[in-house]
Amino acid sequence: MTTGNTRNAPPFISLLVFSSICFLVLTFRLFSLQILNGEYYREMSSRNHIRSVVSQAARGVITDRNGIILADNYPSFTVSLVSVDFSRDKSALLAELLNMDHSDFEDRLVAAESNPYRNTIIATNLDIREAGRVADNLYRLGGVSVEVAPRRRYPFGEEFCHLVGYVGLSDSIGVFHGEITGRTGLERILNEHLAGKHGVVNEVVDAYGRVVERFDDQAVAPVPGEETVLTVDSRLQLMADSLIEASGHPGAAVVLDWSTGEILCLASVPGFDLNLFVEGISSDDWNEILEDPDRPLINRSWGTSYPPGSTYKTVSSCWLLESGLTSSAYMPDPCYGTFNYAGTDFRCWSAHGRLNIIEALAVSCDTYFYRTSMEGDIDKLAEVAEGFGMGGTVTEFLPAESPGVIPTREYLNGLFGQGGWGTGNLMIASIGQGEVLATPLQVAVTSGLIASRFQMPKLSILYGENNTAPEREKIISDEVLDIVSEGMLQAVESRRGTLSSSMGDLPVTVYAKSGTAENSSGEDHAWVTGYICEPAAVAFAVIVENGGHGGQTAGPVAAELIRMIAEEYSETL
Repeated sequence: MTTGNTRNAPPFISLLVFSSICFLVLTFRLFSLQILNGEYYREMSSRNHIRSVVSQAARGVITDRNGIILADNYPSFTVSLVSVDFSRDKSALLAELLNMDHSDFEDRLVAAESNPYRNTIIATNLDIREAGRVADNLYRLGGVSVEVAPRRRYPFGEEFCHLVGYVGLSDSIGVFHGEITGRTGLERILNEHLAGKHGVVNEVVDAYGRVVERFDDQAVAPVPGEETVLTVDSRLQLMADSLIEASGHPGAAVVLDWSTGEILCLASVPGFDLNLFVEGISSDDWNEILEDPDRPLINRSWGTSYPPGSTYKTVSSCWLLESGLTSSAYMPDPCYGTFNYAGTDFRCWSAHGRLNIIEALAVSCDTYFYRTSMEGDIDKLAEVAEGFGMGGTVTEFLPAESPGVIPTREYLNGLFGQGGWGTGNLMIASIGQGEVLATPLQVAVTSGLIASRFQMPKLSILYGENNTAPEREKIISDEVLDIVSEGMLQAVESRRGTLSSSMGDLPVTVYAKSGTAENSSGEDHAWVTGYICEPAAVAFAVIVENGGHGGQTAGPVAAELIRMIAEEYSETL
């Protein structure tokens, strides 16, 4: 035993000696740092360090086809801080200078502390007086800076709200906290092009966050976002807004330059002020929008679908003629104002007598379509409707475009069950009621296809974009399209035509079809769609919610838009 302990003694003593030496070295080092050189290192710790300050890039300007500004920027003041340089005992002072509620300020400060070395925006859109108040106290507020930053502005905040969209604070971690990004509409879809590239400058600050030196010669200047020119004509859209608003009802208007595919107007009434959303909308403003009975958040021109009513008869006519279910000859039995099928009365809005299909389109006779569609196939009608662009989106770029609904056998079986529907559903579908739903944009496209004999350009919203479209399958013959076009012409020019009083005196030849769509939750919706060939190939559609008869309410709106195009806009299209 004694011998074993003797053998182990030297390693233990060696370890003890080594530990003692290390302890002495560390003790001496601490003494050197804190006592001998303490003043030097205290001075070094309070010396300068480098931080990067971001300069926000201005978002790209959005204009209409004529250079009228739809979205731009104006200079405003922001207050930001780097929390690692900010002393929390100054929180009350800064909140008071910003006239900010303490709890709100605390929330923003906590957000800044989540990344203490990032320059975080605390307050935005300050006027020069508010910014000056903070600037005068910067010597007391380490890590705080006052900067000029671009703020988004929408000169036509309501009229282009659904198309242009708005910006807001980004949810993701960007270059700096408080970064602005596109939230809806084209602001979101084109955000990468509109956002630009932020600049950065390095500056030397002391331990109190005070700027000692700036390296301006090494600074990276911000690069503004790309200017975006839209195909829309703001004058036309403002006119559409004004006309629909004057009707006293919500509604929408779509106008397409069919020769180029350029979208000239996408009006939706009412709208909401985009400027309320730029810095975050207040709860009062948000509740006011939500409680508006006219529902301004609804995008009526392409984001909402409606029963198209008798505007759908142009599609049904093509189906009836191509299927051999009718011809251009007169229907043998007259319209007496009602048609009884299987014990159910299917009503027409008037007693029209004996008609051919051209006259049936002109006077919008429901009975004609009830009688001629009875022996048809709802899947064949759906094929024709889908060939016109219904039942699916018609663009590749509009956000939240509604596809509408075109009922098929499969769809109706799913909705009503096998055997739960029948010929009556087909008869109702032939006049654009029942389960048929379409957007104003889709309805305008059907008129454009009739006008061009099924030649469809690629629709575009960006001016100067390549509008070459793949060739579209022509499912309707020119002979049939000629007959339907004649029916649309007579709707405007014949004495009995549903649009003769509202559109019959225009300085250009108009082909149009009115519609009065039954609405289960109120008065009927008023529709009109059509096209002109001169002075430009233009297709259009107008809906006025709860507006009653299409010819009386939607017709005058469309007439004024066509008059404006004919008299004022022909040289610019």
